[in-house]
Amino acid sequence: MKDNNVSGRYAQALYLLTQKHAAKDGQPLVPVLERTLEDLKGLAELVQPGSKAGAFLTNPQVSPAEKRRVLELGLKGRAMRTVEVFGDLLLRKKRLNLTAQIARDFETLVERAQGLQRAQVVSAVPLTQPELDRLHGELERTTGKKITITTLVDPTLLGGAYVRIGDRIVDRSVTTLLQAIAHKLFEVSV
Repeated sequence: MKDNNVSGRYAQALYLLTQKHAAKDGQPLVPVLERTLEDLKGLAELVQPGSKAGAFLTNPQVSPAEKRRVLELGLKGRAMRTVEVFGDLLLRKKRLNLTAQIARDFETLVERAQGLQRAQVVSAVPLTQPELDRLHGELERTTGKKITITTLVDPTLLGGAYVRIGDRIVDRSVTTLLQAIAHKLFEVSV
C-alpha cells in the first residue's frame, strides 16, 4: 500500500508538471496529457524488470552517472521533455521500479481530465454484450460521466454482480443479498 501512495504522489507531480508546461506553451491540456501518458507507458516498458535496460539501470555495479547518460540517450527525441526529466528523477530517487504503477495512476488522472471514469464490473458469469451495453448506459446516466467498463468473473458470487466506480460500490450479488436476508431473519428471531 505504501508504494501505491508513493506512485500516486509521483503521478500527481507529473500531472501538475504537464499541466504547467501545457499552460506555459498555450497548448490544450488533454492532448498533452495523452502524449505524456503514451511516453510514460513507453518508459515503463523500457525499464520493466527483466528487460535489458531495466537490468542495466538497476545494476549496482554501474555508476549513477552512466545510468543517467544511458537513460537520457534512450529517451532523447523519443519522449516529451517532461517525461525525460521525470525518468531521470525516478532514476535518481531509485523509483524506476514504480514506473508501471505510476503510469497506471497517471492514466487515472488523464481519464479524469477527459471526463472519463472507470467502472469495474464483477459478475458470477460473463456478461453478454447487450447486458454490458445496458449497464454502460445506466452507469453513464446515473453518474453523468463517460464510463469505461472493465469486467471480471468471480464464480464465488453465485449470481448477480457488483460494480465499483471509484470508491463507490453497487452490490447486487446473490451472495450479498443472501447475507442480507440471513441478517434480517436473525434480527427477527432474536
